[in-house]
Amino acid sequence: MTSTADVIIIGAGVQGIGLAFHLAKAGAGSIVVLEKKHVAAGPTAKSGAMIRPLFSQEIYIRLVLEATRAFEHWDHVYGGDPGFVQKGFFRITDTLDVDRLGGDLQLMQRLGVPFQRVPHNDLSLYSPSSEFRGDETGLLLTKSGYADPIKTTNSLAAAAIRCGVVIKEGVRVTGIEVCGGQVQAVTTDAGRIATKLIVNCAGAWSDRVAAMVGVTLPIAIHRIPTTLYHRPLSLRDEGPILSDGVNQVYVRASGDSFLRAAAFGWSHDPVDPDLYDETISRKQHDSLRTLVDRRCTAMRKTPSAGGFAAIYDMTPDAHPIVGPIGDVAGFWCNCGWSGNGFASGPIVGRHLAAQILHGESEIDLSPFAWPRVGDLTPRPDLAWVSR
Repeated sequence: MTSTADVIIIGAGVQGIGLAFHLAKAGAGSIVVLEKKHVAAGPTAKSGAMIRPLFSQEIYIRLVLEATRAFEHWDHVYGGDPGFVQKGFFRITDTLDVDRLGGDLQLMQRLGVPFQRVPHNDLSLYSPSSEFRGDETGLLLTKSGYADPIKTTNSLAAAAIRCGVVIKEGVRVTGIEVCGGQVQAVTTDAGRIATKLIVNCAGAWSDRVAAMVGVTLPIAIHRIPTTLYHRPLSLRDEGPILSDGVNQVYVRASGDSFLRAAAFGWSHDPVDPDLYDETISRKQHDSLRTLVDRRCTAMRKTPSAGGFAAIYDMTPDAHPIVGPIGDVAGFWCNCGWSGNGFASGPIVGRHLAAQILHGESEIDLSPFAWPRVGDLTPRPDLAWVSR
């Protein structure tokens, strides 16, 4: 096993692999990614993987706009196929209040987000199988869409390897050596690797990694259910992602034969990421089914195809923790994305790599520092992940 590295990244989800690629491309030296299972084995694999710049904070909008351009030209930028489907993102709403809508339209317009307001009489043009109340309108983000999270991360991994990154799968981190307030090495079940720089991209396990250097991260791991349905014949022609802000549920395609749905927000369901139940309960299934059926007439006669549970690494304000942390030199974090990390994942790495190597980047990531140093507003309970 490699005995030294200039940079060690812990975690091979979309954030860790994206960072590895951009560090290598920027000439950061020898880079090793350590993953206890395999690439995209954790929460990344179950992500809704939606790319839509519907936010009320500038930093997210700018990151997702840049990521959208990367997804549109993926083969040229990274090589391979991320499974990007760009059919738009359709939010049904009864208010343009920022907290309920999940986005600041004036800010989005200023930053160049392409969107159009959809009056009530035209709602059925974008969701013909739905029923609408008289006070509802729509917002269509025309350039938005979704990707395949596993294809995305594996194509990023292939690009990183072509740039010289070493990805070690099936290797568990057992400790981090620190001497004189400086990172010295990572110990694993396959041996020791000396390094002066570690980036913790371990997602749902990031608090455990941070504890190895005496840092406590305010991250809680919660279980989030998703349901699957056989796709009705009337919905064979795929339209935009349906994001129902009134009933607080989204529906999007999952391959040619299925649809997936999940609720907005989150419920208190703390779990151990190594032991949690990955299935969906009957109560969770029925609750989601009620929300979907309430909106979509075509879904009321379609069979269920089961479901699964994902996990989110939740911070107190639902924003990520990115940057150097604690009093240990050479220890950085990129974690706590609270279910919002996929859309900007391939691009966050570019700006974080610049910050690591040069001390600054085009998009300033300092609002994500911990403890918080800016005026980043906590996401409201129902809109922290406004799908």
